[in-house]
Amino acid sequence: MNDKAAECGTGFAFPCQTLYTGRDEGLDEERSDSAAKRVDAWRKSGTLPFPAPTEKQIEKTADTLVFPPRGSPSAGDPQK
Repeated sequence: MNDKAAECGTGFAFPCQTLYTGRDEGLDEERSDSAAKRVDAWRKSGTLPFPAPTEKQIEKTADTLVFPPRGSPSAGDPQK
């Protein structure tokens, strides 16, 4: 069978897996500290934007993101 497949210019697919590894350079300490300070300031001022955003934050971001994304099962009619 292998010879016949090769004659036809094809072959058989076999299960395989490729694993790519890389080295993570870690977190940028300056940016991490900056983010932590910003979140701490939000906490202290009572303006932490999550888990539930304020009405003002919702209005500011309204219609800035298509969600669920077009083509996803929960998006509804794909023609819209």
